[in-house]
Amino acid sequence: MRRTICWVGAVVAALIAFPTTWDNLSGAHVRLDREAVQVAPGVHEQLDLALVASWAEQVGPTDRWWIVLPADRPEGLTTRGAVYRAYATFALLPAVPAASIADATVVLRPEELP
Repeated sequence: MRRTICWVGAVVAALIAFPTTWDNLSGAHVRLDREAVQVAPGVHEQLDLALVASWAEQVGPTDRWWIVLPADRPEGLTTRGAVYRAYATFALLPAVPAASIADATVVLRPEELP
């Protein structure tokens, strides 16, 4: 009996919440074009997207890239350079990061990070 009451309560709660929750989950309020979706993580992290775009112009689809970044101070649990490297991993596809600078076919050397 108790189990039945729990199931009925759960179903009623789901039916009540569904109409208001679905709009939020479906993104009904936000419409982004393809380019905006691709750069959204970089915008969120406040990265210099022009810098990353210049890297993309230097890297070919079969290249293995390495980014030489200046030492920087920690930001929370990471560094700014690590955030740029993580973003570049996806932004520079289909090229892939090299295991080391010696393995890289393209070495990217930004003077400084904003």
